[in-house]
Order: sequence, then structure tokens, then C-alpha cells
Amino acid sequence: MMFRNSLKLLCANFDKVWKLLVYQILSIAIYFALLCVFFNQYLGIITNAINQSGLASVTNTGVFLGSKLADGLTSAVDFVLIFFRDLFTTNVGYGIYFCILTFYFLPLLLNIGRVVMCEMLYGFMSSCQKQSFTGTFLKTLKTSLAYSSLKVLYAIPFNFLILLSMWALTRVDNYAFDYIMPFAFVIVPSLFMAFKETFNAGWAPAKVVYNQNIAKSFGIGMRAVLRRGARVFSTAFIIFLLAIVLSMVLGLYSIIIILPLVSPLVHIFEMVVFFSSQGMRFYVDTDTILSPKKLEEVDKIEDAKYII
Repeated sequence: MMFRNSLKLLCANFDKVWKLLVYQILSIAIYFALLCVFFNQYLGIITNAINQSGLASVTNTGVFLGSKLADGLTSAVDFVLIFFRDLFTTNVGYGIYFCILTFYFLPLLLNIGRVVMCEMLYGFMSSCQKQSFTGTFLKTLKTSLAYSSLKVLYAIPFNFLILLSMWALTRVDNYAFDYIMPFAFVIVPSLFMAFKETFNAGWAPAKVVYNQNIAKSFGIGMRAVLRRGARVFSTAFIIFLLAIVLSMVLGLYSIIIILPLVSPLVHIFEMVVFFSSQGMRFYVDTDTILSPKKLEEVDKIEDAKYII
């Protein structure tokens, strides 16, 4: 039900998807513009990493569509490892600058877009109201900056587990495992991403709906999501599983289409989860209002003190 309602809202708010996509493209453009300060240094390291990892031959032979998927995934992970090794070996300053931009600045910008998207969705879901992206961005900039700054730091352990799982899968040296690895590479990261989403899903919606401080919004969001924790986890798992499978089946270039759709779908899913868990009525399209169960119908007696 959550997945279906999220898809309905995605279709009903596709204009917001384009606006978010433009914002994300601009954010990525700013990120690359800042990286270009050391363009020649990074280009040399990237070229060397591609040659050493064999990634060029992998993409040229279309391995992501063939039977040698395990080799392709291993080469991709090797490329990342060689790149960071050479980056910090060449110049520690280059490495620190790259890591700050990649692991903090870019996610910071993208999370600001998350708050803007949630704010616009709140207007639509609560009263079928349309809001401009720019106006909402300026209105929420102060709070979205505070939220995004903490959200990036909070997400680091989850992202580390996801990357560690992908690295560990490519380090298994077993011929038989090569046939299992494509399935494991889809399922294991999807599980970790669903786990991350379960503990992140309610934060931004709670901030937008109740307009509390960052810490209190996190507590409200966690209580809301954990009321339906198993359903949230399973639905998030399906979303990420489908995204990874489609990317691998359709090839690398499909990521250009899939990723821009997955991001707003996840934002919409978070709002649906929060509204449903709080027993709040909401529009799924301009003609349909959904009425979830009230809090007193889904909460246990001992949880009654948490009703907001």
C-alpha cells in the first residue's frame, strides 16, 4: 500500500520531480566546478585508476549486460580503492579536499533539496496546494541547512556499512561464488539501504509537518516510523532492490534515468510513511483523499503517552 500510494503521488507531482532534478543537476555542477580547481591532478589519478583496475575494458565489452558481472563489479570497486590510494599518496591535501566535497558538501546540497521536496509535498498532501520550488527553497533555507548538516553526519555510519558490504562481496575469491555474487550484490546493499531508510525516513517529514527543532523532529520521526517499522523496511527494500536490478539489467546508462526517479520516489515514500503512521489524511492525487487508521487504532496501550 505504501509503495502504491508513493507511486500515485509521484505521478500526481511529476512537475516537482523535474524541479528537483534541475536543482540536483545544479548542485552536481557546483560540486564538479569546485573539483575543477585541481582538475589536472584528479584527471591523472582517475586515468591511472581506470588502467590499473581494468575498468575501461569492462565498460567497453558491456559486461554489465553479460555473464561476467562479478568481474565488472570487482573492477569497479578496485577502481575506487586505487583512486583513493593514489589520491592520498600523491597529495594528502587533494584527498582531504576531495573527501570534504564528495562526502559532506554534495550530500549537504542534496539534503537541502530533500527538505524542499518534503515541504512542497506537505502542501499537496494536506490541502492539494501547489508551491514554487524557488520560493519554498528560500523559505526553508535556514532550517534545511541545519537539518542537512546533521543529517550528513548521521548518515555516515550507514553509508560506511553499505560501502563495506559492497567491498566485502567483491573480495570473495571463489569460482562458484561468481555465479551467486550478482544476486548477493543486489540483495545485501538493498538490505543495508532499507535499514538506513528505516532510521531516516521520518526525520525530514517530522521537521516539515511539526516545525520543531532538529533533535525533537528526529524523535517524532523515529516514533512515527517505528510504529510500522517492518512495513517501512520491507517497502524500502523493494524500492532499492528494483532500482539496483534495473540499473544492472538495463546497463550503466540507465542510471541516468533511474536515479533521478528513485530520489523523489524515496522522498515521497517518506512523507507517505509519516502521514500514514500519524493517522493523517492526505491527498494521493487531486481527486482522492486517503484516510489511514488513527493513532489510537495502531498504537499499543503502553505507547499512548507518545501520541502527539
